[in-house]
Amino acid sequence: MRSKMDRGRKIDETIRLLKKHYWGNILILLLLFLPVTLGMLPFFDGSKMVNLTVEMYDIVITLIAIPLSLKQFGDKVKKATRPMEVEDAIRVYKRASFWRLYTLSVITLVQILLFGLSGNRNFFWLTVVLFTVFLFCKPSYVELAAMTEQVDNEKRTKMDDTGESHYSEERTNDEDGANPKTMEPMEEHTDKKLANDGSAEDEKGKGDEQTT
Repeated sequence: MRSKMDRGRKIDETIRLLKKHYWGNILILLLLFLPVTLGMLPFFDGSKMVNLTVEMYDIVITLIAIPLSLKQFGDKVKKATRPMEVEDAIRVYKRASFWRLYTLSVITLVQILLFGLSGNRNFFWLTVVLFTVFLFCKPSYVELAAMTEQVDNEKRTKMDDTGESHYSEERTNDEDGANPKTMEPMEEHTDKKLANDGSAEDEKGKGDEQTT
């Protein structure tokens, strides 16, 4: 019981720390983005020209980096060996969370700066998309706690596979003419029944002759 309480306390402290980074980052980016959008900062007046090649590279890199950062986090968390020690799970989860958060934050910051300098609406919409992506990056207590618990998904999958295989085998036997209870072929079973019926008829005939 004591061990579970300590584990829960450590996980809770880790999630609180990650949420501070998460909300702090978003707040800083918003405090920069809103004044730039409203034209409140004199340096970011939208008068600079951004080369078309730079713009295209920026869009491509952003569109590639968003799914890659999310996938990288998911792979590190889902493919981690389970169950893990609390300290190991916290280290893996923190590293993956920080990598995802600050990768997206740097990309968002670049979009805000480019939008402020050039006034190009493409950078504005990329910034909006990135702020939306942040909604899917909130640290989760459940995700971290699951890394320290025994997961029976593989065992459950094996059981399901075994059950399906057993069912398929029985169904195949039925289709091939086998009796699933006696595991005898239906033809052999029919022959035995006919033989028994013939023997009964012979015995009945002999009884009739003796009576005569």
